Amino acid sequence: MATAVAVGNFDGVHLGHIHLIRTLKGEAERRGLTPIVVTFDPHPAVVLGKNGNFCQISTAGEKREIIENQLGVKVEVIPFTEEFAKLPPEVFVEEYLLNRYGAKLVVVGYDWRFGRDARGDLRLVEEVCIPKGCDVIEVSPYRVGGKVVSSSLVRELLREARLKEASLFLGHPYWVRRDIVSGKGLGRRLGFPTLNMEGVENICLPNGVYAVSCDGHPAVANLGYAPTLKGERRTLEVHILRDSFEVSPNPKVVFHRFIRPEMSFKVIEELVEWIERDIETAKWTFYTS
Repeated sequence: MATAVAVGNFDGVHLGHIHLIRTLKGEAERRGLTPIVVTFDPHPAVVLGKNGNFCQISTAGEKREIIENQLGVKVEVIPFTEEFAKLPPEVFVEEYLLNRYGAKLVVVGYDWRFGRDARGDLRLVEEVCIPKGCDVIEVSPYRVGGKVVSSSLVRELLREARLKEASLFLGHPYWVRRDIVSGKGLGRRLGFPTLNMEGVENICLPNGVYAVSCDGHPAVANLGYAPTLKGERRTLEVHILRDSFEVSPNPKVVFHRFIRPEMSFKVIEELVEWIERDIETAKWTFYTS
């Protein structure tokens, strides 16, 4: 199968990525090729540990959901390991893009670097691909409001809980999808039953309380360690603002508003008071928007 391939991390699948993927689709259709997106999991920054403060916008599953379901392009995920990171860029292009995926066209972003010591760039891809009958296209930066859209920019905004600004560059409100796990039932005993989700240690948002929707249901959520209740790991606890509802085993949680930072209270009664305030703020967010 002859393909047109776009390759990169695509963390967040923001508007810059969407622009690149739409370019890929258009060129593939014009040339009679099958478009595919090749990405990596885990993110190289996690494996290489070059940035101890690194956070990830989206999981491989979330990227696949956007690219395949919304953009209509098949995704191939390459496991990223320390051994894979040592692969010379020339070998990656030839063995993976040309031989494994059958690339007749490679579409890359303006700032793409890859391979051992990050030696791979547009020029190297051209040197390997063109003699073998594979074209290469570089996609220019995509700008919104004069700013170049990038995963680094989105991460910075999410770290500061600037959700509306982040959504401008993502092209949609920020969301995550996580599996529901069994909790200790502490929220239910306080009168606020929650859906508990783990696997949120590495998401970019700061700990705190958010107005969210969970599989479309209005809700309020706490992201963090629940210090008053002596939580031991970072979790996402979602209290749905409806008495009757149905959600999937791995619901989509959309973050609409940052309400307040996570706080520690001396007595449970004070915690309950604040939860009630948070619920009213979340309701106001949904019913006035």
